[in-house]
Amino acid sequence: MKVFISHKKEDELVALDVFLNLKELKVDAYLDLIDSGIEFKGELLTEHIKRKLNECTDILVVLTEKTKLSWWVPFEIGMASQKELPIVNYLSEGTSLPDYLEYWPRLKNAGDLSKYIAINKKQESDILLEKAMGSFNKYASYENRTEKFYKDLKAVL
Repeated sequence: MKVFISHKKEDELVALDVFLNLKELKVDAYLDLIDSGIEFKGELLTEHIKRKLNECTDILVVLTEKTKLSWWVPFEIGMASQKELPIVNYLSEGTSLPDYLEYWPRLKNAGDLSKYIAINKKQESDILLEKAMGSFNKYASYENRTEKFYKDLKAVL
C-alpha cells in the first residue's frame, strides 16, 4: 500500500500531518512537500504527477474550503479515478463537499485514518489468502474490489 496525498499548497500543514500519521501507521505515502525533485511546471509537472500516481495504490485528498480554488487537486482525482485507485477524502472541519466528491469515503481525523488503513490492510490480506487458497480470480473486476472497500470503510466511519 502506498498513498498519494493530494492537496492544495495552502493546506500543506494538514497534508504533512496526514503524511506523518501514515508513517506512524507504517504506511508508505507520497507527499510533494518531501519531494525535492519538484521544480517544474506545465507538461513536466503533469508527467511527474502521473508517474507518482502510478507508483501508488490509493489517493487521499485533503479537502478544505481552499481546495475549491485548486486546479491540480481535481486533475489528480481524475487521474486516480481513471486508474480506478481507491479514493478517500480527508476533510478539515467545516468543509462542505461538492456533489461529485460525496461518493467517496470521508475521513475527518486520525482515528478515521486508522480505520481506513485497517480496512485497506484487511482487503490486501483477503486477496493474499485467496491467492494462497487458489481461489483468487485475477479477472475479477478491480472496480468490484474498490466498491467493496468503499462499502466496508463507510460502514466503520
